[in-house]
Amino acid sequence: MIIRSLANGTRTWTSTNGELRLWSPALHVLVLRFRGPLFDAAFSRIVVTAVDELISRNAQKVDIFHDWEAMALYTTEARTELTDLGLRVAPRLSSLSVLIGSSLVEMGVTMAGIKLGGIRMFTARAEFEQAVRQAVVSRGSTYTPLPPGE
Repeated sequence: MIIRSLANGTRTWTSTNGELRLWSPALHVLVLRFRGPLFDAAFSRIVVTAVDELISRNAQKVDIFHDWEAMALYTTEARTELTDLGLRVAPRLSSLSVLIGSSLVEMGVTMAGIKLGGIRMFTARAEFEQAVRQAVVSRGSTYTPLPPGE
């Protein structure tokens, strides 16, 4: 797996299965964008670390946004690991949101939502991005979107 940092503060991991990009537009907000055919356990471990870091640096609740519009599928192991993470950090979440583009991914998120409750699912990018923006400005931060193509 290859990691690189971009000038705007994002971090990106790339493998043959896809690309995971992490972006924190405010101290309490984390956006995780995955693009590719398969979200696997290696990517889920990166997400677990990123969420743990976000929570450890915030005394208040946090907002997490998964941009999975371009994700085709994720493994059972990854889904289980992320659901376990959600259960563990639920008391520290202000919101947990997912942008979905695949019916298979939607089914997996729905199953996780049964255990976790409170997952907001979006099927329109504009609504998802508005929710990210609202989470950022809700605590006085200034929202700056990712540049096109990021």
